[in-house]
Amino acid sequence: MGLRKGLMAELDHASEDATVFMKPGGLVAPAAVDDIGHYLVVLDGQVPPRRIALDHLPLTVGRASPPADLVLAGGDVSRRHCTFDLDGDRLVVTDLGSTNGTFVEGERLASPAILQDGVLLRIGAHDLRYERRSRRDIALSEELDKDLEQAQQYVLAVLPPPLTTGPVQVDWVYVPCARLAGDAFGYQRVDARTFTGFVFDVSGHGVSAAVHAVAVANVLRQQALPGVDFRDPSQVLCSLNSMFQMDTHNELFFTVFYWVFDLETRLLTYCSAGHHPAFLMPPGGGEPAPLWTRNPAAGMMPDRAYSAASTTVPPGSHLYLFSDGAFEIETADGKQWGLDDFLPLLRDSTGTAAGEPQRLYAAVRKVARPGPLDDDFSAVVIAFP
Repeated sequence: MGLRKGLMAELDHASEDATVFMKPGGLVAPAAVDDIGHYLVVLDGQVPPRRIALDHLPLTVGRASPPADLVLAGGDVSRRHCTFDLDGDRLVVTDLGSTNGTFVEGERLASPAILQDGVLLRIGAHDLRYERRSRRDIALSEELDKDLEQAQQYVLAVLPPPLTTGPVQVDWVYVPCARLAGDAFGYQRVDARTFTGFVFDVSGHGVSAAVHAVAVANVLRQQALPGVDFRDPSQVLCSLNSMFQMDTHNELFFTVFYWVFDLETRLLTYCSAGHHPAFLMPPGGGEPAPLWTRNPAAGMMPDRAYSAASTTVPPGSHLYLFSDGAFEIETADGKQWGLDDFLPLLRDSTGTAAGEPQRLYAAVRKVARPGPLDDDFSAVVIAFP
């Protein structure tokens, strides 16, 4: 399943399980923009967080309206699950004898609890965060979110469709984080016998990183490096490094893995610049082989030579490429993951490219703490039949 299809599926799923704010009497005029408001942020990990203003208190949470004012879908949410109300200027949550309980920072409520700014709650299968924020700050934050969404769409436009047939088959998933980082990837056939591809990660977050990622991706897609043989990874990375020096590009640099596959010889030539290894899974499963060359990130050191390496690819092999956002995560129990924690997921390979990136994402989401990941999640799986 490709990105657009994957995102549509996620959005459809989100709409089915969506949090719906319902209150008799219709809309109420908002309070002054410079006072303090109470908010619940719904963290489902699939789409950007949804912020709900608690302007009408007390508020009852449940799975149906009536009696609930805030509806959370799911059979593990009781009809009248919990309620939120104010004690002075402090927000208090009270469980209403729900079957599965209301949890604050992992502890099941036995009595009403005063909420501190930033605490995590769990109601059924839903994770929420409480925020006490200035309404003016919220308005500014929502404007920034719109800018980030536009930048995200800009990045999506340069990503290629999956390849489901042919001598090289590719599937992928790309899930941007809440702040939007600088991941991008691509692949294309450059002549009758040669496929090339890349994955890279721009330093930093936000619109500038995303725009820089699009610029680099377009150069590679359009083969817009004068005098460069795109079948030679060393030449490509040397030229990219010269073109995108950080002192002339807002101090941004990027790590990159660039590969070339010869359909006749089955030779895979590759060059990495500051990027962690790609992993080649042999046919029939087994231990994935790391593919990596020791070079600095692109944009950091001018006039740098980049070394490449090569390996022969047996029929039925798969190449795994991913960004560090796939493994640099915080788990639900507070552990910081690294590459060694992620690699066992590759050993559970399905033996096909189709759906494999989505499997990896689901496995990471299962162990990650609630809410969006801290960095973009990009995973590309290439099959060599």
